[in-house]
Amino acid sequence: DDLREWYEAVRKARDLLLYCIAVGLGMDENPNFFTRLHDENNDSLRLLKYHPCDENFGNRCKEHSDYGTLTLLLTDGVGGLEAFIDGEWRPVPHEEGAIIVNIGSILSAWTRQELKATLHRVAGPASKGSTTPRDALLKAAKVPRVSIAYFADPNGDVSTALEDSKMKNVASIGGVSVAQYIQWRSGGTGAERDGVSFTPAEKQRLEKSTK
Repeated sequence: DDLREWYEAVRKARDLLLYCIAVGLGMDENPNFFTRLHDENNDSLRLLKYHPCDENFGNRCKEHSDYGTLTLLLTDGVGGLEAFIDGEWRPVPHEEGAIIVNIGSILSAWTRQELKATLHRVAGPASKGSTTPRDALLKAAKVPRVSIAYFADPNGDVSTALEDSKMKNVASIGGVSVAQYIQWRSGGTGAERDGVSFTPAEKQRLEKSTK
């Protein structure tokens, strides 16, 4: 019952955030544009647990972006979550009761990168390029890390809807449907699939920081 209540609450938060994003992009005449593209409720709720590790362990969760539109994340406060900001892997601060909002690759593409996808990872003591203090990573590595992630994906055929739209602020995601895009990002449908961590544009952001 608690999970169901949480699921319903974050779904409402999703719609409110999408509404605010549309208004922020100047879509005042059609502020429910993004919300309507999610009325199939193609979303998921995942309970994530990272086991303790030793001091030689690298990323507890690999570097990646989320491929949908929005991710709403609630964590237990154990350190290690980092976001790639201004060329650095920076720690994401924990605020009790706060929800972390990630921009997904699809929403980033729709807004022509005006809203950039959140590149993130869960760092371990041996992660390269981390700006999190090492003693904090060592402390976090000694205990399990638990979080609840809500992933919002738009309707499966939404690409066609966007291409037919006259909203000048919104772009297509390259002529494929959302369903096809997600299948590509998740590595297909087989049990041994290996997902695609970043889009080409996101890879460029990472590569620029190493030059």
